Amino acid sequence: MPRNRKLRSGIGLVEGQQSNPTWQVIESLVNGGTDPSRLMELYYWTREPGVIEVIRAYLALPEATQRCLGDLLLSSNPGTIEAVMDAQGRMMLTQTEAEPAPPLKNLRRSSGG
Repeated sequence: MPRNRKLRSGIGLVEGQQSNPTWQVIESLVNGGTDPSRLMELYYWTREPGVIEVIRAYLALPEATQRCLGDLLLSSNPGTIEAVMDAQGRMMLTQTEAEPAPPLKNLRRSSGG
């Protein structure tokens, strides 16, 4: 039976696991200075049904589409975004806020920078 040994990084691995890529990723996450609360949040998100599939689908989108969708989601309140599909299969995303937030570059100009 393999004996546990402590690696310099502090994670206890069984002999032979050091060469397993999965264990290397786990060791890197745990010992790489990542905030443990972020790891727990990631774990809980991945437990939600369908989240992994949505992430994979997003990552399969063309880069320009990822940027466009990401910019919309990150620059506004996602709860104010509505999606509608038309008969041709096109999706229209609309922000329902009365006044959208001003673009970041306008904020920089108005602050004298």
